[in-house]
Amino acid sequence: MASLPNLSPSSLFALIRVTLLVMLGRKPAIGSYDTSPAGVWQAVAASIVFTLLVTIYPGLEATPNLFFAALLLQLIGVVMLVLLINLLLKALGRPDKLLPFIVPFLWIENLQQLLGGIVQSLTVMTGDQTLMISILPVAVWTCYWLWRIGRDIVGKGGLVAAGFIALSFMIDVSLLYMLQSRLPAIGG
Repeated sequence: MASLPNLSPSSLFALIRVTLLVMLGRKPAIGSYDTSPAGVWQAVAASIVFTLLVTIYPGLEATPNLFFAALLLQLIGVVMLVLLINLLLKALGRPDKLLPFIVPFLWIENLQQLLGGIVQSLTVMTGDQTLMISILPVAVWTCYWLWRIGRDIVGKGGLVAAGFIALSFMIDVSLLYMLQSRLPAIGG
């Protein structure tokens, strides 16, 4: 029987710390994460936990249905990303790079989501829209590291690495569009 991913606060904080150290250049991405299938599921489950954390205040205030739709779409988006990257890596002749690549990629995205969500929640709580400008440096920093992980681990160059980021972005935008187009149905 497969065990559930470790989502204890200490485990999640330890992996956020590892991700920060990787993104500060103090730790290598290779060897710093559990790159087994269990490590992938832990990163996927952590993205749901972080979505829960950063949307619970604004999401439940709007409508519980919207909140649960956001959680479901996050799960769909992350699983879709993993599956599509798996297909792409097979097409590129690099199927052995899936686990070493996708785990740090997902953790960097998780950190981006957590930091961006904190800024968004602070904006909602304070009403100060100028706080949103601080998302830009977070996005640039994390996109650089997503690109670097793709370039260094997959080993197919910067253009392929940029393609992985574009794929992630397209999935997120498509799911966000689906969610927003359904808002009247979800909210009422």
